[in-house]
Amino acid sequence: MKRKLFLWLIFIGTYSFSQPSKFAWDWETIKSNSKISQKEVQWLQDSLSKSELARVIDLVSDLSRPAASQLLVSHFYLDGSFKNQTISPYLDSLSVRPPDGEAGIIRVAYLVSGLRKKLIESQKANEYYVAQFGGNILELPDYDKKDINTNIRLSFDYEPAEVLLDILSKPDIGYQEIIEKLNLHQFDKLIDHRNQSFYGTPINKEKLATCLEIASSTKPINELYMYANPYGLLNLTDVKSNLTQYKNQLKDLYSNEQSIFNYINASIAPFLLKNTAFERKVSFFYMEGADGWASGDVTALDLNYFKDDYQKLLPLLVHETYHSGQNAVAVANTIQRKDNIQLFVDILNYVFNEGTATYVAPPSIKTDSERVLAIKEGIRLLEGVYESTIIKFDEHSAMQLQNSGIAGAGPFYWLGAEMSRVIVSEQGSKALATTIPKGGIAFFKAYFSAVQISKSEQNMFNSDFREYILKFL
Repeated sequence: MKRKLFLWLIFIGTYSFSQPSKFAWDWETIKSNSKISQKEVQWLQDSLSKSELARVIDLVSDLSRPAASQLLVSHFYLDGSFKNQTISPYLDSLSVRPPDGEAGIIRVAYLVSGLRKKLIESQKANEYYVAQFGGNILELPDYDKKDINTNIRLSFDYEPAEVLLDILSKPDIGYQEIIEKLNLHQFDKLIDHRNQSFYGTPINKEKLATCLEIASSTKPINELYMYANPYGLLNLTDVKSNLTQYKNQLKDLYSNEQSIFNYINASIAPFLLKNTAFERKVSFFYMEGADGWASGDVTALDLNYFKDDYQKLLPLLVHETYHSGQNAVAVANTIQRKDNIQLFVDILNYVFNEGTATYVAPPSIKTDSERVLAIKEGIRLLEGVYESTIIKFDEHSAMQLQNSGIAGAGPFYWLGAEMSRVIVSEQGSKALATTIPKGGIAFFKAYFSAVQISKSEQNMFNSDFREYILKFL
């Protein structure tokens, strides 16, 4: 308590708000204290509002001693956020023991406040992640009801999101209780999906439970971490800080369900065969790593990526539901192939699956120049895959190229979308729909067929790649 009062007095000379006389402090005395970094004090004064200054001083003062802040570094390694290169100097500084007493508290407050600002700036620059709620209202784009396929039945699965919100609403919930709440099929599929090789920070149940335990904790070191990294612990700190808004969003989605289902249906049906029939739930989560995904029988969106930016959320609902349509009509591949050829086919299937879904509903907004660059990069990567599988088999190289093409809705999404555009523009939406059950090889052959009859479109791939595809059985 004495430490807190002391630090409040340090700053009283700078901020002119009323306090009883017993809190008066001689600012000149503080300036002459050689143990306190005047540079750090000045930065705190200049960079933080009164309320945020009070908040960070309180958080650091709640630690048993400033050196406890060294534990923060392990949290950054736990959730993988240490990989953000812009913050490594802060982590290096936090790993060094700070001074004892008030000088140490100021040092830690200075470091975590600067770190927080860097991470907020970084997240605001992330085109795939909406950094904060904007007070937006859910409004659906226009759609033609005649396009609705009544054999496609959709539903929302709120259970995973509700479980996560429930956990984060319980201060200091125990690890074992969290593990029990995560004992759902949907979380198993989430973990399966997040363990694919193109994820830099794989998730397992123990990591997820530990991150949830820290995010729901009221322990001083954990609250300080949540301040320092407002998007950390797999983005769960963001969810914890905005519980009310996320709960209200689920209510909005629930109350507009049928209208949303009609919009999604009408958006995907023209690009699937007319006899397509399936039932599919879209599960809602809050998790780092992907805004939308599908694994086995679970199609999902992580709502933390969108918050109430429905201009981004609604297309992803369409995109991921279209994957459900693809899966519903897909013909099982029973052909036995050599490992190198099978890997090549698998990667073509990625381009096909994500590319057609991106054509129907892009996962993000790109300028024309950004889209052109992504397409060119996709061609380079895919022709590299051909070299690494068919010409001279190098599985490691092929997988690296695949990961570069897929990660973060990467170049393969936009290459496949451009191929889809060519097919539809030259031969109509039915031609694209016809390829959906057959997979990547049929899709690429349909693209080359569309180019061949076109008067304006040109083949994007080199001749060796094209000839190999056309001869493929």
